[in-house]
Formats: sequence, C-alpha cells, structure tokens
Amino acid sequence: MTMTTTSRRSFLKLGLAATAGGVGLAQAKPVFEPASFDKETDVVIIGTGAAGSSAAARCSQLGLKVIVLEKMPVGGGSSVLCNGGFAVCCTDVQERKRIKDSPELFEKELLTMGKVNDPELVHTFVTASLPTYKWMRGLGVEVNDVTTGAGMSVPRQHMTRPPQMLGIFREITEKAGGQYLFKTAARRLIVNEEGRVTGVEAESRGKKLSIRARRGVVIAAGGWARSEDLLRRFSPAAEKALKLGGIGNSGDGSKMAWALGADLLDVSYTKATYGFNPKTKTSAFVMYNGAMMVNLNGERYADESRPYKELGDMTLAQPEGIGVQIYDAAIHEEAQKDPLARTDTLKKNGELYSADTIEGLAKAMGLPADKLAATVRAYNEGLAKGADAFGRTSLSAGNGKPAPIVKAPFYGFRATAVLLSTYCGPKIDSQARVINIFGEPIEGLWAAGEGTGGLHGAAYMSGTSVGKAVVFGKIAAESIAGKQ
Repeated sequence: MTMTTTSRRSFLKLGLAATAGGVGLAQAKPVFEPASFDKETDVVIIGTGAAGSSAAARCSQLGLKVIVLEKMPVGGGSSVLCNGGFAVCCTDVQERKRIKDSPELFEKELLTMGKVNDPELVHTFVTASLPTYKWMRGLGVEVNDVTTGAGMSVPRQHMTRPPQMLGIFREITEKAGGQYLFKTAARRLIVNEEGRVTGVEAESRGKKLSIRARRGVVIAAGGWARSEDLLRRFSPAAEKALKLGGIGNSGDGSKMAWALGADLLDVSYTKATYGFNPKTKTSAFVMYNGAMMVNLNGERYADESRPYKELGDMTLAQPEGIGVQIYDAAIHEEAQKDPLARTDTLKKNGELYSADTIEGLAKAMGLPADKLAATVRAYNEGLAKGADAFGRTSLSAGNGKPAPIVKAPFYGFRATAVLLSTYCGPKIDSQARVINIFGEPIEGLWAAGEGTGGLHGAAYMSGTSVGKAVVFGKIAAESIAGKQ
C-alpha cells in the first residue's frame, strides 16, 4: 500500500502528538516545517555551556555555519559555575608529575563506579578524551593543575577555567561567522514529513523565530536541576537538596528530545553532591584528604571515601541534612594544597571552626562534646586496627590511606548536599546522535553535555561533567560534518 504525502504527514503528526501527550509534556512537542524559515544555517546548537560551545567551535573549524541559542541574558550555563575539572588520562601534566595512569584504568574505574553505564559510550569517552584535551590545549585553553576526586584512584582531574575556555570557543565561532543569540529560548524541534529534525522554533523577546538547520541540531541545553516537575517525576529524593545549578537548567532540551521518542537514561540516579557549606554555598571536599564526617549528634554515618553523590544521599537522611567534616592540623595542611579542599572562603565567612581539643571544637560548633570525642576515638582505633566501623580503607576510590585525627588544632565545618547537575537525559551513541526508545538514531538530532544519559550511570566520577561536555560536543560536530 502506498501512502500519500498528505496521509503520511497526518500519520506522523498523529504519532508525534501522541508521543508528546504520553509523556505529559505537550509544550515540548515538535512542529512541522513552516512555509518559510526566518533564519537558515548549517547547524543550530541549543545552549552555550561547555558542550554547546565546544560543538560550535568545532563546527566552525570544519566549515559549518552555526547559530547558537541561549535563553539566558548571559551564556555558560552550569559550566561557568563548576570547578572546571576535566577528567582525562596520560596527559603532559600527569607525565610531568609522574602520575601513572592508563586508558584501561580510567575505563575500568568509570564502569566500576557507574555500574549501569553504557560500556560503548564509556569507551568512546575515554578514547576521545586525550585527543580532545590536546585539541583544546592547542586552542589556548589553560590547565592549571591536576587533582584527585570521587571515583579515581590516581589524580586525573585537570583543572581548567571555564570562562576562559568558553571565551576561546566563542571567539573561534564568531570569527568564522557563527552567531550567538541570547535571550532566545528554543521551544520546539521542527521536523519534516519523514520525521527528520530540520530546525528549531525559538522565542526571542516575545516573538517566535523559526531557524532551519540544513545539517542538524545539537541539544546542549543542560540538565534539569531547576525543574521541580522533572525532579519530582524522576528523582524525588533530590528535591530536598539545596539547588545551585544553572538558573536556566529546566530540562528544555530533554523534553524536546523526549517528545520525539528519545530514550532517557540515568534519570533515576540523579543525586545531590555532598560537601557544600549551607551559608557560603561553596565546596570543600576535605573528606577526600582524610576528614571524618559526623551528623549533628556527633555520630559518623558513612565511609567518607565513597563518591560525593552517595555521601549526598546519606547526608540528606541526617538531622537537618547536615554532615560536619572533622579533621586535624595534619589533614588541614594537606587539604590546603588541594584546589578542591581549600577552606579559605569558609574561614573568611566564619564557617571554619578550630580548637585545641576535640571537646573545644564540639563546643564551638554546638555539637555534643562527649559524643564527638568518643566518635573520634573510635575512628582512630578502627584505623589502627585496620577495621573501620564503616569500612573506610582509603581517602577516595582506593587512593591514599586515612590517618588518625590526633594533631591539634582540630578543625570542623558544616556541609550539606547540593544539586548542581542531573547528569541524565536522552540516550546518545558514540557519534552523539540521539537514540529513540527502539535503539534507532533520530535523524538530524545530536546531543551533548550534562543533559545526556549513558556515560555516568549510577554515580559520577569527578571531572567527567566538563569532560563529557567538551568531548561529545566535539564529537557531535565531527559527526554532523561527516568526519566520524
């Protein structure tokens, strides 16, 4: 039986409407091509964070014209809020510091940590991370240091400065004739009669704007840390966390892909990150340098070497959602050398407490002195016997050995769990193409960055957020250009 153009269009329209209605997100349903578009380009990129900016720069290098949409007045998304860690192995910085690492170890630790992540996607990320690192270094992106973090047994989190990196990507794009459109929110994906994504319907200053994408659309719109609806739908436990993610992270890109039948991965594993002071809203991960964690009753409740997402879950279950980091002068000295554990901001704002005794520290912080002293004693005794009550044997992911808390002065600060990012969303393949629920690519649609699923799985290794954003943004561009 032959289907006419009109009936095929009607059939497709019915199916897409049913998909959008079925997910309860009809506002994100796709629209069909208008009689004429307001603008036309090779590639439309939704979002100006690390993923979108990387994709834009690489497209520009490959001779593709781009229009980059950003709904906020300024760009950068969550990327400008993060610490800039980029997880990658076998770099010049690691070699200079004599850090022994390998792709095999990197891949193994990602899979061990993620448990349910996509092995092919993990392999693609690990394989592409070093060439991507060299590419961005060649463009002038600065790397200041390498440090450790959650899920890695050796230091492989390379510290960039996101504003500097994003500035370089934007300069490359605009020099090649690419456009950044701010205060311009993507509202719908536009499809043709065959269901291929051919553009984006946006809204700019109250007016609709249709943009044709001759080669493809890249969704790089971030996650949904600011979407009460999606958090309640997929990860209600995270609703209790302090929200510090990008203001514009409301899941727009995921909704638009979902409306086209995109598979969604890792949505049930969204977790808040432990280590942020409630007052300053800044982080200090001293637990990975040897700090002990206690609740407001002075009791330990976790193996402090666990990933900070897991620690976030456990902390939110404690009184007032607070976990106090307790440590001594020796640990403090080491932590001050770690860019992710420094406490200067806490001290400046009166949130870092110190005393010559554990009892004195407890009194200063309003904790039960006898209980805290007993907890510290039990912790030290457990380490000495090699039988910690919570199973702690390392500082983080098998890296380093925890030391007893014995050297005055003693330090402490309150920390809670914060939702910065959601690390889940549409499934992508090794070419960053969006995959539908039947395992098929959605023609004309790519995605990269925080709002994609498959790489992280059940837990997140430090530095893989910026890492996967830049890596898969670059891969998306190369796939569109036919360079994959």
